[in-house]
Amino acid sequence: MKRALLIFLLSIAGMAVFAADPYAGYIYPSGMQAGTTNRFIVGGQNMWRLRGMHFGCKGLRVLDIKQVPGFAPPPGKQRQHLKNWLDGIAKGVKEEPPKPDDPHISEWRSNSWWRVLGSLDPLEISIVERYLFTPRNPLQDAPSLRQMNIVTIASDADAKPGVYASSIWNDSGISAPRPFSVTALPHVAEPLFMPSHRGKPEFPVADATLSGVVLDGQIMPGETDVFRLRLSGGRRYSVKVTARELQPYVGDAVPGFFNPVVTIKDQSGRVVATADDEARFRPDPLFDFKPPTPDVYTLEIHDVLYRGRADFVYSIEVTPYEPPQKPAAGKKAGDKALHFGGCIAKPGVKEICEFIVEKPEKRIFEVFARRKGSPLDAVLTLRKVCGDRPLMQWDDTTNKVFVGTVPQGECDPVGEYDFKEPGRYVAEISDRTGHGGEGYFWNLEIRDPMPGFEVYSTRSTLPLYRGRPLKVEFAIVRKEGFTGSVTLEFPKDVKARGNVATSGVDRISVLLTYVGRKPLEMHKVKISARGKVDGRMVRREVVPCDEYEQAFAWRHLVPAESFLMRATPGRVPQKQNKKSGKKASGAKKR
Repeated sequence: MKRALLIFLLSIAGMAVFAADPYAGYIYPSGMQAGTTNRFIVGGQNMWRLRGMHFGCKGLRVLDIKQVPGFAPPPGKQRQHLKNWLDGIAKGVKEEPPKPDDPHISEWRSNSWWRVLGSLDPLEISIVERYLFTPRNPLQDAPSLRQMNIVTIASDADAKPGVYASSIWNDSGISAPRPFSVTALPHVAEPLFMPSHRGKPEFPVADATLSGVVLDGQIMPGETDVFRLRLSGGRRYSVKVTARELQPYVGDAVPGFFNPVVTIKDQSGRVVATADDEARFRPDPLFDFKPPTPDVYTLEIHDVLYRGRADFVYSIEVTPYEPPQKPAAGKKAGDKALHFGGCIAKPGVKEICEFIVEKPEKRIFEVFARRKGSPLDAVLTLRKVCGDRPLMQWDDTTNKVFVGTVPQGECDPVGEYDFKEPGRYVAEISDRTGHGGEGYFWNLEIRDPMPGFEVYSTRSTLPLYRGRPLKVEFAIVRKEGFTGSVTLEFPKDVKARGNVATSGVDRISVLLTYVGRKPLEMHKVKISARGKVDGRMVRREVVPCDEYEQAFAWRHLVPAESFLMRATPGRVPQKQNKKSGKKASGAKKR
């Protein structure tokens, strides 16, 4: 029996080494205007022989995928020869110059693009030039970002604006999704790479005087991107940077994310607006300002530490200013809970919520502030009316699972109090740091305990094959006293092993195998979880997420739009040796 089990486990391990999901580290630019066609660089790992790209919306189509060959470091004379050829192309001469007299010319590196530099298009030329003219920094040369594909995407004119999930896929697997935006506004991208000895690239003038514009860029080591921006005088504009949402966590860098700084200057170089973090807790700047006169201004963006790498991608939306909308308290019809809402408009102010307890009972107190976008770092204090001594005080919440691109739930107090006697009580809301202002809104909910559970996955893409189990981990979050077992339920034709989390278990690994006979193309599926709560069966949809590491230490779950599944009843694809075409025997799983 033990021998059979060992053989089974070894067979699983053996099959797993031959296939690794493609990893999409970035998409640049990160979006496009509806009704246009554009080319995008998708960079990452395990991206050979891409078959397609799946979008979470209708109206986007992939027209072409072109793989960028890997660039091995060329010998010195070959590098200089290629540079001379590229300089000639920049002057309009596409023919290859004579090769130098080099006794080691037979040792020159072979590359499909280097042989035909004169026939490459400007985007391809810029990729080659960035490699040959930029000194390599091993500390910032992430292996997970080395491979590139150029993907041509067309958008229908009626494509609905929004941010959608996009995943690349090949026969080995499906990548975790990356955000991809479709906008009604026009896009202006930074210029293609230009070697420094040819001068500085000239950024185009982006016109934001009417409805606005979106600026797209990518920060490499030490770079500061400078856009020229035409603005109307006396009109207030909103500037929104999106960077953390595109790459929320960087696993091999400190801090574990791109932290941009934006500065706007007039023609004389005087600073008219600048911003680092938005509301002190989100690293992406969000601010508004009013240009003093109609003119062409410069907008500069760089990392706060002047770091940079290929996945430091950003977009900047510059639009006429609109006041932010305060979220509603969220009370539902027939809701027996108590709901309060307000705003700490001035520093040091405390908000008071008075309520009545009619009988001894347990009540849950939950504040919603950071999770709704408020900068409030709330502290909740419970007292009796006219009582000076606090009965209880709650500050940050310690969660076992960190969920979100910038988790903020830990800053919103949640607590339980067992009232021993009826009476009049007050809940006091204050800011931990003593700050306040127009946007420091909050909502408070006082309700009965609601035992239950939530389940999160650690990956949202499910490439399934007959005979090759796919291991997926799930995190179970138990709420307000729930200790029962939880059973996961999967789509038809998917066999699951280890799909029951017994009492007290918070994390399980499930082996999924496709047992159907027909291949299934990419499609969205649902996974549900069931468990008994207070004697009745309760079902919850599992939240699809992908797990990322931040700064070598912390692990976070980033929610996805849906589970994406592709099923193949045939044989498991195996990696090929690039030189011989033979099957790899010692490959390691990424």
